[in-house]
Amino acid sequence: MNEQPRTLYWVFLGFVGLVISLYVLFPVFWLFLASFKTQAELAQLPISFWPESPTLDAYKALFSPTHQKGQLLDWPQLIGNSFFIAISSTVIVLVFGTLAGYAFARLNFPGRDLILGGLLISRMFQGAALLLPTYRLMSMIGLQDSLIGLVLLYSAFGLPFATWIIASSLREIPKELEESAMIDGASRLQSMVMVVLPLATPALITASMWHFVGAWSEFAFASILLESNDNKTVTIGLASFVELFTLEFQYVGAAATIVALPIMLVFFFGQRYFTRGLLAGAVKG
Repeated sequence: MNEQPRTLYWVFLGFVGLVISLYVLFPVFWLFLASFKTQAELAQLPISFWPESPTLDAYKALFSPTHQKGQLLDWPQLIGNSFFIAISSTVIVLVFGTLAGYAFARLNFPGRDLILGGLLISRMFQGAALLLPTYRLMSMIGLQDSLIGLVLLYSAFGLPFATWIIASSLREIPKELEESAMIDGASRLQSMVMVVLPLATPALITASMWHFVGAWSEFAFASILLESNDNKTVTIGLASFVELFTLEFQYVGAAATIVALPIMLVFFFGQRYFTRGLLAGAVKG
């Protein structure tokens, strides 16, 4: 008797979720399709949803040094800068977050749980409140308008949450496995690398994905710290592009697609590990 209402309940929730997803994704999908249209097609009435004559001209223009759009914004360099910042800071966060997470999960020291909880609480502070002091600090130490400075800044911001995710996952791994390896002659470092970390792969991938996406899409700190065109990132380029070419949606759509593509690929290939890592951290943390 209770099965039918329960089924209807889940059907209703699924329908509501579908409607909300379509509402949120429709503008994104339209902008993606607009990148394959011409300016004349975008300006005609009534507005067509699907491209009548799909073209890659907008994408070619962004990467063409002879085209007006390619001359104003060096997109290959913007992409290279963003990849350098995101990958470098992700590696730093993963290495030090793993070591710190292992210490929180395996070592007993005063205030361990309090400090670990404080790492999570630090996520509650809004980044906007730190813009001015961060700008002054980076200027004082000579790392303003520097890719290395932004790598270190993103690493500092991403390390607490990565440490919490990894520590929460490592606590679920039985200590007996590690102790058995140490009895067989392995050092603590060897047992961590050969036994513990392979079992914590979902958490490591989750922390890496979370930080990479955040570093790739971050705009506020990059916009105030990076001034020269040689150091700008894709998010700054996209914001400048929208400001420069507000009505030329085919170029805006092409730029937005390029910016979003790495994020979509990361989640497409790592979604399974990402979900498992978050659930492990939520259950144990």
